[in-house]
Amino acid sequence: MSSSINPLINVATFSGQSKYAQDFQQVLTRAVQLQSLNLQNMQIQQQNTQAQQNALQSLDTSFTGLQTAVAGLSNATGVASLSTSVGNSSVAAVSLSAGASTGVYTLEVTDLGSRTQTVSATGLPTVSDPASQNISSASSFTLTVDGVNTTITPAQNTLQGLVDAVNANSSLGVTASIVNVGGSGTPDYRLALQSKDLGPVSVQLNDGTNNLLNTVTTGTLASYKLDGLPTPITSSSDTITLSPGVTVNLLGTNAGSPTTISINQDTTAIQNALQSFVTAYNATADQLSKSHGQSGNALQGDSILFSAQSALQAINGYTGGSSPLSSLGLDLDNSGHLTFNATEFQASASQGFSALAAYLGSSASGFIQAANSAIQNLEDPITGAVKNEEEQLTITLSSLNTKIGDQVDYINNFQQTLLTQLSQSDAAIYQLEQQNTFYTGLFNTNNNSNGN
Repeated sequence: MSSSINPLINVATFSGQSKYAQDFQQVLTRAVQLQSLNLQNMQIQQQNTQAQQNALQSLDTSFTGLQTAVAGLSNATGVASLSTSVGNSSVAAVSLSAGASTGVYTLEVTDLGSRTQTVSATGLPTVSDPASQNISSASSFTLTVDGVNTTITPAQNTLQGLVDAVNANSSLGVTASIVNVGGSGTPDYRLALQSKDLGPVSVQLNDGTNNLLNTVTTGTLASYKLDGLPTPITSSSDTITLSPGVTVNLLGTNAGSPTTISINQDTTAIQNALQSFVTAYNATADQLSKSHGQSGNALQGDSILFSAQSALQAINGYTGGSSPLSSLGLDLDNSGHLTFNATEFQASASQGFSALAAYLGSSASGFIQAANSAIQNLEDPITGAVKNEEEQLTITLSSLNTKIGDQVDYINNFQQTLLTQLSQSDAAIYQLEQQNTFYTGLFNTNNNSNGN
């Protein structure tokens, strides 16, 4: 059995034979206890450092969440601040990208266009199993799309291998598939190629001897009119660009009945982003408050708290020239929390969206730039105060773990050496005790004999 004085150290049980064995056990225990004092101090330091790291990581997580919320504000001022409407949704669908702006358009689609369709010719080898047969025995083919030749070399000389080889090159301008033109009992699988672009695209496949394709349908261009202009516009794609960042997917025709497409300003995304920002800010403020007061966590008194508080003050104290945060509907209460006031926000938005967007700014200007800058002072991977302190705490913990391991090894070696020495002393004392018993018995025997 062994008695524990430290979670990492066990004091060995001394099993001597002399009458001093129990005293030797006390000597061993006391010696190990004394040697373990430094270990205990290192463990306390380790626990305190770990607690600091945990508290700092929680603060780090809060500021990372706040940083994400600021990025959400930036996104909300772009395309997300626009909404679209189409008078006849069966004619067109609208999508927006960077550079889009408000506007109203009329669209009249006169022709949706079509794609050139081809299929392998009759008279070629009949394919009943695309996985083992092909329409030609050639090992390579020449695909010609609008006069541009490309060599096609299938990995397997099968119809399926030919289809895979064509589809593997997305720049060819065609897509390949397999179609059964026979009955279910007598399949006749053919190669079908369709142009990716609308319009009269020429498509042919040659095996070095013969052209293998027949044109089933020659494609036509899409045709539409914009804003009542009399001249039709043609397109080789069913996705057209109305203006920078505004694209339309043509879905149907409406000749003679133009439909209206509107790109409108919408503040819903910004309001949602501001509410998310308020939630993230308040969570960060609450996490920071956990380091203050009588029940403050392990970061209490750490200089990082001043840096963190300064970051929040830089955010909640932003004025944007002469306008306070209430221009965005953000108000700071007595508890240090932000609230979002939709009425204040709408009042600012009613003065003009451009002024509101300018106040919010971007990564290079306005409130967003100021908030990002304040947070970056803490969160920058290289220079951020939080990141640097986290790294130092990690280094300290690693060093303490090494020192604790070394100290445990030292104490165990010390204990083993002392145990050996005590065992030797106990054995010597036990031998002397046995000799003393023998001679005492011999002396008593002689005295008794002489007395008689």
